[in-house]
Amino acid sequence: MSITFLYASGFNAFGQLSPDSTQDITQPEVLVVSQDSDIKDTKVLFSGWSETAFYQHGRGKANGCIKRHGSTKIVQEAPLFDLTSGFGDHNGLLGVLSRKGGVAFTEDNQIEAHTATADALSDEETPGIAYLAVAGNGHVAVVLAAASSPRNSILEFTSFAKFREWFDDEVNDLHGPSASHTVPGRVAQLVANVTGFVCLTQDGNVYSWGDARHSSLGRSVAETEARYPGLVGSLGGVHIKKIASDGWMTAALSEDGAVYLFGTGTPGTEHSISCLRELESTQAALVEIEGTGESLDFLDVAVGDGHVLLLVQDGRVFAAGDNRNGQLGLGSKAASYISDWSEVMVPDHRRCTAIYAGPKASFFQTTEG
Repeated sequence: MSITFLYASGFNAFGQLSPDSTQDITQPEVLVVSQDSDIKDTKVLFSGWSETAFYQHGRGKANGCIKRHGSTKIVQEAPLFDLTSGFGDHNGLLGVLSRKGGVAFTEDNQIEAHTATADALSDEETPGIAYLAVAGNGHVAVVLAAASSPRNSILEFTSFAKFREWFDDEVNDLHGPSASHTVPGRVAQLVANVTGFVCLTQDGNVYSWGDARHSSLGRSVAETEARYPGLVGSLGGVHIKKIASDGWMTAALSEDGAVYLFGTGTPGTEHSISCLRELESTQAALVEIEGTGESLDFLDVAVGDGHVLLLVQDGRVFAAGDNRNGQLGLGSKAASYISDWSEVMVPDHRRCTAIYAGPKASFFQTTEG
């Protein structure tokens, strides 16, 4: 039986990382150990300013459970099978999505299912949700999972409340989205940052829209206005398989293990991740780690509000960016900002299998057995 260890570092004022303390954690500390025979694996479902939610996937047909740390402390059975992600804002977790398009919303601190799976839906019923992202400015972007809805169509709402009005009563024209976008190809991933969205299509192309300040879109707004999805041309010809975004930065991981980064880490300060210095607003930087003496292939990438984590295929993790709350996991003596990539030492020299990032937190997952 495999054992999953989930470590965390960073902002902990609400006990969202270490429930027994409110002190920031400056180097990775074990947060969850999963070795229950009924649990398949454990992952970070949502990480916000005041709450962290974990999903423990059940074995077989069991739904598993959700554990919430921080401003809300609850353990409950997962309302849907095979959860893929959670979504929320600075107040905490607002809901979760399942692999088949089911969605459940937080009601009175409990997460309650509101829809059947996507393959059971018709035009007259509540829609299934394939992807949902909440930006820092409150805007919500949604891709529907229903077969009758094109999977390259993205609905945008000016607030989560507006989205819920539409979701609960979609036939009422008064509750429609503020905008409807279409991108070439089927959407494979949708993420949000402080003031905008980034989506990845199945053919490996990346589109961004929202606030164009601080190079956050990574593209020109001359041909496509900032408020509409536009192709990130600097990634043209590179097949991207994953994107991550928060703050004013976005990272893209390619099929061949390269990572590209665009945007600004900490606007209004003199600090910058080295590869972003002197970068033009329409460019993306290829991440290269100096001093390792080798060319590294990356397995995963995670982005917080000002910091970035990189997972190398051999299980090592490198980090850079804002470290004022110890979120890079480099120890109490590390500087408050790290411009160059530094290796994170996970306790007991364990190699990571997955990484996650919250606004001011980092998570490192290892698996043994």
